Amino acid sequence: MVPVDLPEGLRVWVITRYQEGRKALTDPRFVKDMRRLQDPGHGFAGQRYAEDVLAVEGRHVLNSDGAEHARLRSAVASHFTAHASAGREEEIRQIAAMLTERVASQERVDLMSSYAQPLPELVIGRIIGVPDDTMPVVGRLSRQLSSRENPATAPMRRAYSDLVDLVRDLIADPSIDDPRTVISGLRKAVGRGDLSRREAASTLMVLFAAGISTTATGLGHAAATLIYTHAALRPLLGSASATTLVDEILRHHPPIQFTSWRFAPLDVPVGSTTIPAGSPVLILLASANRDPAAFPAPDELVPDRQATPGPLTFGRGPHYCIGAHLARLEIRIGLQTLFDRLPDLQLTHPHAHTTWRGLLLDRTITSLPVLTQTSP
Repeated sequence: MVPVDLPEGLRVWVITRYQEGRKALTDPRFVKDMRRLQDPGHGFAGQRYAEDVLAVEGRHVLNSDGAEHARLRSAVASHFTAHASAGREEEIRQIAAMLTERVASQERVDLMSSYAQPLPELVIGRIIGVPDDTMPVVGRLSRQLSSRENPATAPMRRAYSDLVDLVRDLIADPSIDDPRTVISGLRKAVGRGDLSRREAASTLMVLFAAGISTTATGLGHAAATLIYTHAALRPLLGSASATTLVDEILRHHPPIQFTSWRFAPLDVPVGSTTIPAGSPVLILLASANRDPAAFPAPDELVPDRQATPGPLTFGRGPHYCIGAHLARLEIRIGLQTLFDRLPDLQLTHPHAHTTWRGLLLDRTITSLPVLTQTSP
């Protein structure tokens, strides 16, 4: 447990150990909804900070608690169950194969912009009900809003307004009428009075933010790992051990390093430290997942590591990542398809030299240049 002062001056309390983090994920003394903070000087104290958008804007699953959170989550949960995700497997394989052929047609390519980002963009877009040619715009706006730029600046406010307008247009578009899509379900929920129109729009924005960037980071980093340091593990992608391997790669390097924002309405003792009332709180999943008290040889990537205790990669409790099943499936299929088609894929530089952007909730690879070792 450590206090950290962010570049903008905000003091955040960061929980770094596994057991403390695991408990904090379900601790009702920590809240997601800043409206529950009584003192105007608590939380963000009326200020805006980089990467605060999903805590501040709209009403959705990432800034709500209790019954309200359950209501908002239930509006989309059925689209992301293990069964629903498995039903998308063939479609995910087709998208991965199409993108892999595009990568294979070039001798040198950025694996992030050509593969790791468009794969989850297209997958989540089809689940939600968004035309394929609209998803690059959605992805660009979502990435901009999660950047380290202050959200109060004119470009960031414009990006937010553009995404809100786009989402509202999608919900109102009569040509998007597939009853299996999230948009169709949200329309029905609004019609029943289960959600407001604003809540429906905020829900879509959260699904875009959570369903693209984190999966892209997980896929890109996993691909780089299996290219550079652990190429010998690639055959496991086509075996019954593939899921275990993916889970271990994600434990070793979670796609999202920190949980989303929580707040302490009152003083909260954690271990030997007391978090002061009103403080923002983050759980550092990347540290908890490598806690030697929970995982033997935590810095090693062990493909057959036992699942007990379970990593905190996707959180725990009521706020457990709604897209965890889908993300695992996308990453497993994405890796298998890529390496089956391009077994000689090589990084143009050591993975340790890969550059990243962001700091907290959206730390992503800026680019991942590779040589395909194939002819067009």
